[in-house]
Amino acid sequence: MYDQAEKLRQMVQSAHSSTKRSILKQLDRPARVITVTSGKGGVGKTNFTVNLALAFADLGQKVVIIDADLGMANVDVVLGSSSPYNILHLLNEGLNIHDIVAEGPRGIKFLSGGSGLYQLANLSGDQLSRIVSQITLFDSWADMILIDTGAGLSRNVLNFVMAADEVIIITTPEPTAITDAYAMMKAYASHQGTAPLKLVINRVANRQEGDMVIDKLAKVTQRFLGVSITSLGLVYEDRNMINAVKLQKPLMLSYPDSISARCIEHIAQRLLYGENIPRPRGIKAFFNKFLELMW
Repeated sequence: MYDQAEKLRQMVQSAHSSTKRSILKQLDRPARVITVTSGKGGVGKTNFTVNLALAFADLGQKVVIIDADLGMANVDVVLGSSSPYNILHLLNEGLNIHDIVAEGPRGIKFLSGGSGLYQLANLSGDQLSRIVSQITLFDSWADMILIDTGAGLSRNVLNFVMAADEVIIITTPEPTAITDAYAMMKAYASHQGTAPLKLVINRVANRQEGDMVIDKLAKVTQRFLGVSITSLGLVYEDRNMINAVKLQKPLMLSYPDSISARCIEHIAQRLLYGENIPRPRGIKAFFNKFLELMW
């Protein structure tokens, strides 16, 4: 895993800055919208999302995180950045998207969706047009938009999953976490989802343990659901992740040379330079699909 990561890292470092930018972003293309989800809570989903965003930023990407966890929104805590606003404040006179986003480290922007995301279906057409027109501005700025969902299989979570360009499912080697990850994939298949499903195994003790989980999930989803999943990689169990949470400073900033940070860097590189990257549709298409599913 690290040999491949090192090759990717050398490719980026050896390129001229202007070449890097042309590799990483075609200016006429909308942002990639990636939903990060899990079958259950407590598997490290939000920590992964924040540190993946920082890894993208290190690779020259402009990143927006949208916190879509209604019950336990805590991207701001992990990111060390907060805002008094959520998405519904775009309806306030005089406020625009630049006013309500929080600025995080390394240029990352953060938008709190909170309960406001689940109230969109009750808004008038004019109100929705106002919000969508403002959110669409992210496409002119961001390369990557990460949607951090709540855990579980609620309709709201599934709507975020179904609307995305790509879906990352986080699980751990614990049997309950594996079962719940499979349940998420089963729900996705039953709703006829079409976005690529990508898997990250978090908190693995060793390579063998992680590979066993990947192999098990890949086989059962293909056999019983007819769904293919792509493994993005493993994140090893690392005390530094716990320490970073206590410091309220993301792992990529507090322990950038740790093994778990290196794993997340590798995953970011695979997402950027790997094969079969879907054509991005942008945040406007995401919200249009999300609202369609809500109604």
